[in-house]
Amino acid sequence: MLRRTIELGLLLLVPALPVAAEPMFGLPLACPEGSICPIQQFVDLDPGPGARDPWCGTKTYDGHKGTDFRVLSMQDVTRGVEVVAMADGVVKASRDGMADRIVLTDEDRKAVASRECGNGLILDHGGGLETQYCHMRKGSLRLAPGTKVRKGDVLGLVGASGMAQFPHVHVTLRRDGKVTDPFTGLRAGQACAAIDAGKAAGSGARGWLDASAMVALTAPDMPTVLSAGFADGPVSDRQLVQSGLPALPGAHSQALIGYVWAINLAKADRFTLRIERDGRLFSEQTSEPLDRSKAVYVAYAGKKGAPRAGHYRLEAAIVRQGRSIVVESKEFTLN
Repeated sequence: MLRRTIELGLLLLVPALPVAAEPMFGLPLACPEGSICPIQQFVDLDPGPGARDPWCGTKTYDGHKGTDFRVLSMQDVTRGVEVVAMADGVVKASRDGMADRIVLTDEDRKAVASRECGNGLILDHGGGLETQYCHMRKGSLRLAPGTKVRKGDVLGLVGASGMAQFPHVHVTLRRDGKVTDPFTGLRAGQACAAIDAGKAAGSGARGWLDASAMVALTAPDMPTVLSAGFADGPVSDRQLVQSGLPALPGAHSQALIGYVWAINLAKADRFTLRIERDGRLFSEQTSEPLDRSKAVYVAYAGKKGAPRAGHYRLEAAIVRQGRSIVVESKEFTLN
C-alpha cells in the first residue's frame, strides 16, 4: 500500500465552534443494506519509520493519520454511498473538483501531490475536536464552510479522489490538533493496546465512538473477506476494484475458477479453495503461506476448459496456524 502521509490543504476557513460537551462519534458512512464497508487501515501509532496499528498489529502503514472505511469497487462509487457527519459540528473547510481515479503509477501520484486527501472537508465539533473526511466523490460535496450539521447528516459520497488505491472514506480525528485513534483514544506515539483483540470493544480503552459505531470494529486482528465466488478466469485486486465482481462462468467459458478476495492478512496465513460439482470434488488447492502480512490478497483455483453443466459449490477458507479462521461458501448452477 502507499506509504504516504495524507494532508489536506483546504481553504475558506471559518471560526471554530465554542467549547461544548465532548461528543461520542458515529460511523462516517451509511453502508448500503446487503453490502459491507470494512475497515481497511487504522491510525499508525508508531512515531518512527515503522508502522503499528492501535492493536499492536499491521493494519496500517507508516504515517497513516486516519481510519479507512472502504467500499468494494468503483461501481459502488458510481452507485453512491453516503458519507455522514460523525457528530454535530460546523463545516470548517472544504474542497471539491478532483477526479475519482485509482492511483496506480508515479504519474498518478504526481498528479495529486499536495492534494492527497482529494475532495473532502473538515468538521469542527468544539472543545478542540475535529474530524477530516477525505477521498470523497467529485461533485458530491454540497455544504459550504460555516454550515452547521447534525450527527448523521449527509456530507457527500464515498469516492476515490486524491491518493486513493481503493474507494473509501479516510477519516482523521484530531483533538487539540493531535491525531487520535477513535476506537481507543490513543494518539500517535503512545503505546498500542496490547489486549485480546477479540474483546477490543469491551476492553475499557477510552475511545471516542458510540456503541453502534464500535460494532464495526469486530475483531481487529482478523482478516475480512470482501468477496468470494466464481469466475471464468484468473481475477486480481485491480480488476475487482475497477470493475466489480466478475460474471459467472457459462457453458462456453474457457475456465471455471473459485476465488476469495480478502484484506488484512497476517504473515503465514494460507488459503484453501475447494470446489465441488454435484457433490463430487472438482478442484482443491491450498496456497503457500504468505511471506508477509498483506493489506489485500486474491487467491483462486479451478480448471481450464469449458465447464460442464452442474451445481457447483465453493468453500474458501483462510487458515492461520492450522485452523480455519474465516470460511466462505458460494454456490451456483450451470445449465
